[in-house]
Parts: sequence; structure tokens; C-alpha cells
Amino acid sequence: MHNMSSIGPASEQDEPEPDSPSEYKPLPAACFGIDVVCDDARWHPHIAYIQTWLGELGVVLGLPSHGEVSVRLTDDAQIADLNISYRDKTGPTNVLSFPAHDFVVHAGPTDDRTNDTGRFPDVPFALGDIVLAFDTLAREAAAADKPFTSHLAHLLTHGLLHLLGYDHENDTDAARMEAKETALLVDAGLDDPYGDTQPMPITDPDTRGPAHE
Repeated sequence: MHNMSSIGPASEQDEPEPDSPSEYKPLPAACFGIDVVCDDARWHPHIAYIQTWLGELGVVLGLPSHGEVSVRLTDDAQIADLNISYRDKTGPTNVLSFPAHDFVVHAGPTDDRTNDTGRFPDVPFALGDIVLAFDTLAREAAAADKPFTSHLAHLLTHGLLHLLGYDHENDTDAARMEAKETALLVDAGLDDPYGDTQPMPITDPDTRGPAHE
């Protein structure tokens, strides 16, 4: 299994400066496409971390290099607009996911993902979109007394897994998704986000089908 430990914060207590050349490495050659749209300048110091984290996740999860995910970095106001438009809920949230495919996660040790053809498309394809709100993410990280990038890594992982068919609509699906998130984060040297406290609320709709929460 590809080891992600090189991209976690060096220390939960002494987090390195974002975008430090010594802290980030080039994306893996097998990395899928990552299209970042930044609507809020406060995200600029974290873009390299986002690209590197998602690139490593793609290798670990076996995503083909001809796939692409879009990430929109925004604020509470813009994500609140999306929240009301696609989920009919008022107010901001931390992350929203918009899957482009109906992948299915089968129960079992391999967590196989399939779509209607039983595999990823052979031609270039979009996995979907992940939208993050800086204000809510920063507020939640501060409330939990954890580094911003640690919470960011968790929400990116959660969002990407949703694009691959993971969900938390029932206890069984939620347990499978949380276990997958925890394994990926712990492998990178980060804490279990579901360890000692109640997990922070995570919401993520699907524009191409019924909304999820």
C-alpha cells in the first residue's frame, strides 16, 4: 500500500508553514487530474497541500490517471448559496460533494467500486466536484483545537470518498466510510477524526441525484 505519511503535518503542535518548498513534493506521476478553482484568497497558502493530499489519495485509492476531480475553494456565503440551492437547507456547511457517477461500494474487505459498466471509464472522465468553505473549516478546526490542515485533510478525504460512492445514509454505510477515512488519515500520520469526540457534521449533496446529508 502506498504510504501517505510524508504529506501529513510534521507535528500536530508545530504545524509547518503552508506551501513551504521542503514540506510539499511533486504530485505522483500516476496522479489523476486535480482542477482547483479558488474564490477566496485565504485559501492560497493551502492550495499546494490540497493538490498533494488529493494526489496521494488518488494513488492509494487506485484512481486512474485519466480521471479528474474539481475542487472549489470558497467561503461561507458562497457555500450557503449552494446549500440552499441543492439541499434546501439554510446556512453554510464545511464541505459539499457533487458526484458525477453512480459508483457503488460493495461490502467486504476490498471495498470494490463499480459503476454501471463494472469499472472506471476507459476514456478521460470527471469524478465530480468538492466544495470547501474556509470560514466554517477554520472555525471547526479552532473549536476542536486541531491544525487547519488536519481538518482540511479529513474533509478532502471525506469529499473524495463520496465521489467514489461512499455514503453515510445508514449505520452500516457510515461505519464503512468512517473506517476508510480513519485508515487513510492514520496512515498519513494524522489523528483519527472520529476518535475521542463526536465527529463534526459533514454534509454533501449530489447535484445529479437526490441530496445526501
